Amino acid sequence: MSPERIIALPDLDLIRTRDPNNHLPCRKSQLLAYVGGRTRWSDLLMYRALGSTSAVHRHCHLHDGDRWTFETPYGDHDDLRLLGFEVYSAGTVDLPLFEWGLAELLAAGQPVLFCAPRHHFPHWLEFMRRAGTAPEEYGLPHSYLVCGASDTDLLLVDDTTDDHEYRTLTVSRDVLRQGYAREPERWFTDCATVRQVAGPDLDGFEAAYRAFLAGFDDGFELYDVIGDNLAVERASATATHRAPGVNSMALLAGSRALFCRFLAHTAHGGAVRAAYARVAQLTTVLSDRVTAFQAGLPDLPVDRIRRCLTQLRLREQQAARLLLDEAAGLPRILPTRHQAPVPAWASAPRPRRWRTPSATPAPTRTSY
Repeated sequence: MSPERIIALPDLDLIRTRDPNNHLPCRKSQLLAYVGGRTRWSDLLMYRALGSTSAVHRHCHLHDGDRWTFETPYGDHDDLRLLGFEVYSAGTVDLPLFEWGLAELLAAGQPVLFCAPRHHFPHWLEFMRRAGTAPEEYGLPHSYLVCGASDTDLLLVDDTTDDHEYRTLTVSRDVLRQGYAREPERWFTDCATVRQVAGPDLDGFEAAYRAFLAGFDDGFELYDVIGDNLAVERASATATHRAPGVNSMALLAGSRALFCRFLAHTAHGGAVRAAYARVAQLTTVLSDRVTAFQAGLPDLPVDRIRRCLTQLRLREQQAARLLLDEAAGLPRILPTRHQAPVPAWASAPRPRRWRTPSATPAPTRTSY
């Protein structure tokens, strides 16, 4: 990519994953990583990360859904607005409109996101082969985050690394043009951009978090369901990453890790933080064990995994009681008003034909 002809956003090295457990849809993971590179308050988005285990059960066990198609309740467009960011959507566009919008938005200091099939991108083909992805999944769509461009290339920020961390890479514009020519109906879908318009609304987050706690009521029976179905799922012909227990545990581990990030910004005491840190740690360990068990690895007694899941359910119940009891006695949970600085590029005019969506679009593909 020719340096003198590049338009690139600043501080791309600050775009780092907020999802080390790799459980989120690609678009949501990208938005969280991007805003995390723009504000130190991004972890406030995780106040609803505990979610509902019943919703996870319905999605994974009753509807046979993958983790990456689960509509996680945290980090949606309403939460992003509380953080001071607006997401503008153009829906599906053709190649000329995409290229026009790309130049306009990058010049205004805003990234561009779009969806297209993975198998058109050489770096995704290489990654999927290395990761052992089933060939029938090569053509699934993925969200791409564009943070720079020249006359001949695009600068993407993507997570096709073994550790699922974001890195910058260069993709020729010919890749887009050739892919679009082959499958125009599947290219440049769900096009969007994000812009910072304000600092975080800490009073808004305080109210939203208290409303979440007021409605939080979970018995965590899902851990028992996962344990009861371990042997049956292992005996099935389902690929490991499609097993309901594997997907459920990945969602639970990922959400608990993100909730711990939120707790670090709150007035919750050491006992609550330690309880959830332990829950997050054990959930991640058990997620790995359930995945290994479903993959057929020997020396993983199913009864031992079941006992650990039962113990984890008890820890979740104890942590939740601590959390709710302490929150009820705290006059203020989040820090008092603090306005984060707004970068100059955030004041750029709103681009034409890009509208604010009424709701977060449902994810349309699986990811790795």
